Amino acid sequence: MAITFYYRPQCGLCKEIEEPLRAYAAQYGLPINSVNIDEDRAAWTRYWDKIPVIEIDEGTIFYEPIPRQALHDAIRRAAGRPTT
Repeated sequence: MAITFYYRPQCGLCKEIEEPLRAYAAQYGLPINSVNIDEDRAAWTRYWDKIPVIEIDEGTIFYEPIPRQALHDAIRRAAGRPTT
């Protein structure tokens, strides 16, 4: 199970979603791979106009705006827990 968080350090929207993302991932014991797109050319090419982007288990991808409940539910499913 992998969560990848694509961001830019100066992105306000990235900072807003990072806290709930980290809290949800910690709640289910899942690691986050953070990718600064300014330091990763392939990620920048793919996501420069879409960040923040959250990819869960190479399947579910969230682009801004990211609904917190939908993000929580996706992380819960990825952790093997049913959503309510």
